[in-house]
Amino acid sequence: MVVYADVVFLLNLCIDFLLLWLMTAIRRQRPSLLRIFCAATLGAGYAVFQLWQPLTFSYTFYGKLLFSMLMVWIAVGFHSTVAYLRSLGTFYLISFVTGGGMFALHYFLGSGVHAGGGSIFSLSSGWGSPISWVFVLAAFPIVWLYARISFRSLADRQMVNNHLAKVRVEWGEVKLEFMGLIDTGNQLRDPITRTPVILVDVEEWGRVLPVGLVDAVRKGNWDGLGKEMPGEWMTRIRLVPFRGAASDGDILVALKPDKLEVFQQGKWRETGKVLVGLDTGRLSSDGTYQAILHPSCMSVAG
Repeated sequence: MVVYADVVFLLNLCIDFLLLWLMTAIRRQRPSLLRIFCAATLGAGYAVFQLWQPLTFSYTFYGKLLFSMLMVWIAVGFHSTVAYLRSLGTFYLISFVTGGGMFALHYFLGSGVHAGGGSIFSLSSGWGSPISWVFVLAAFPIVWLYARISFRSLADRQMVNNHLAKVRVEWGEVKLEFMGLIDTGNQLRDPITRTPVILVDVEEWGRVLPVGLVDAVRKGNWDGLGKEMPGEWMTRIRLVPFRGAASDGDILVALKPDKLEVFQQGKWRETGKVLVGLDTGRLSSDGTYQAILHPSCMSVAG
């Protein structure tokens, strides 16, 4: 069997470069492309070294560990032990996910399962077995792109989760508990009292709010609001002018709760004065949170 060392070197150079680049993207690091290229060159050289049988150390666990640690060190440097180990762990995770994805894709496309004589057996066909270089060239970009999108989605989700907090609101006998997003860009306040306003999805609260109030908020018609509302709810209503990113100006219906609490550091903490604004739009497309919190509520609660 003829193996071309230059082909092995170039293929591993491209794969190692993309893996290291994805590692730095996930870790939100910005090393130079030259450093990543030098690290990938070391990895490609290691793959070529394995073609020579006398270099048995490269086949051992310690040899693989040493070369991978050197690659990560060259790519991102050593700023602290914790940061370096996190980068190394991320590199291993990406390598395992990508390699496992290519292995699964190979057998998904090239294997057939057959039953006969009381036995079940598989036949590899099409792409060949073991995995061919042609398959690696075709499948690696697909698996790498999928891994990149998936890891980015997980990172974005984690970033959102870091800004979520449970919220509990009380109106007399009515108690509601929901998830809120801490938004430092929410600076909405009552222009007269300067009371901060949080935004909630009115659709989530339709079952506990008066029907007349929900209809008025949906239609934006306040003319007959006083006639259809119970007296105890009229004392809670505030009309707050606001300007959105896509509107010149509008009126937001806000309610004054008896109590609003935010779950922080393992316990419920009561905020100061706050208004609950009823928003007609869907605040979260996937339902992760049902309210947008004012940052001053968190500082008071903490």
